[in-house]
Amino acid sequence: MAKLPFSPADMEGAYRFIRNENIDAKDIAEAGFQSTVSRANEHEELLALEDTTTLCFPHRSIKDELGHTNQGDRIRALHVHSTLLFAPQSQTIVGLIEQQRWSRDITKRGQKHQHATRPYEEKESYKWEQASRRVVERLGDKMLDVISVCDREQTYSNT
Repeated sequence: MAKLPFSPADMEGAYRFIRNENIDAKDIAEAGFQSTVSRANEHEELLALEDTTTLCFPHRSIKDELGHTNQGDRIRALHVHSTLLFAPQSQTIVGLIEQQRWSRDITKRGQKHQHATRPYEEKESYKWEQASRRVVERLGDKMLDVISVCDREQTYSNT
């Protein structure tokens, strides 16, 4: 934040906001998702673009707070599965409608062979399914105007 062009008062306000224990990040995200729902109703056709991104952080200061990437011990990561609404007719980004965030348990690194026996609720595909369900809940009947676009790894099977 130190590189942003804010006044000292703006900076202090931002830091107070970040440190405020009464502020819940989930509430902020939900407000953004609801704003996207309002904007979605302005469009006849929508694409729900879904993908998972791995945010890698090689810096040692946060290494213990993040999960593994299956890429060795040096780099740790946070995984983010986002669903972005896009209006193709107007070539407009409508907004973020859902986002799941997690980090992989470092103690389970190298246990891919146990994937078939792991409960479905512990799999990343379960997170993807939950994200899609939340999009349906938020959009309701507007889902009739939505085409979901996922990569080929997107699956809802329990295998």
